[in-house]
Amino acid sequence: MSKDSTTEGFSSRVPDCVAESCFEYQGVILSYITPKRAIDAVRNSKVRPDDLYIVTYPKSGTTWAEQLCVLVKGDGEKSTLEGTHIMKLVPFIEICLDHRNPETSPLKMDEVEKMPSPRLLRTHCLPKFLPYDVSTDDPKAKVLYVARNPKDAAVSYYHFCNYVPPLPSYPSWDVFFEEFLAGRVPQGSWFENVLPWWRKRNHPNVLFLKYEDMKKDLPKAVKQIAEFMGKSFTDDVIQKIADASTFKAMKESSSSNPDILIKGRIDEGNKSFMRKGIVGDWKNYFSDDQNKRFDELYNKEMTGSGLEMDFGSP
Repeated sequence: MSKDSTTEGFSSRVPDCVAESCFEYQGVILSYITPKRAIDAVRNSKVRPDDLYIVTYPKSGTTWAEQLCVLVKGDGEKSTLEGTHIMKLVPFIEICLDHRNPETSPLKMDEVEKMPSPRLLRTHCLPKFLPYDVSTDDPKAKVLYVARNPKDAAVSYYHFCNYVPPLPSYPSWDVFFEEFLAGRVPQGSWFENVLPWWRKRNHPNVLFLKYEDMKKDLPKAVKQIAEFMGKSFTDDVIQKIADASTFKAMKESSSSNPDILIKGRIDEGNKSFMRKGIVGDWKNYFSDDQNKRFDELYNKEMTGSGLEMDFGSP
């Protein structure tokens, strides 16, 4: 079989790196860290009315949203984070604990079921993989959805895949771009993830935020999240949460930066889970032809949605 021409077990050709680390389920590419039985466990899980699900497409501000929700839940007290990493406080519900043995590994959902209420939970799952009572048009629990412009999300995701061992290590940006354009990177299409939640943005149990808006005015986002979670804070507390949740503050924090969990220590070498956190970095990666092709897809998929994303200054 020639390089990057794998089709066995997949509905279309995928790069060898994907074939080695992923599988396809209901038309969606998934890493072995997210086995089919974990997806099924999530889909069939019981939703509690006081749950809050943080839902995002990969590399769209997930850890940021976790930090904000944990601090809001703890009334702005930074001691809420002391001694426990936010990723342990807000479990990633669709993973198994040992990606090398996905068929026998314990599932994160096993732990989630035993958590006391109210639970903060995070996921990248497409709606069709989420619990029935969450994916419905009338969600029975709160959902905070954070959307990031797909070009920056793509670039960040490319680097992330080459940093986190369970994910496929793409040989180049160009290879990743083709897979992203086709909606065949792990967790599937950006459009299929974002648009269903945008359409439900006016539901009282859904708060839809944009990553780029959060970058522009973080205190405003903190206030929105606090109100969504039933909290009312003074401006000082809101600012305190915002200050603790800037990119710089989180990157320097052993309770917030995921590097310490992945590599054992923060910022090993020049790679990091928290790479740049800026708007517009895609311009350093997209060729003119790639940008044109993506814009054609974007305009087609977004027509009539009313959703407008900020891609950074020209």
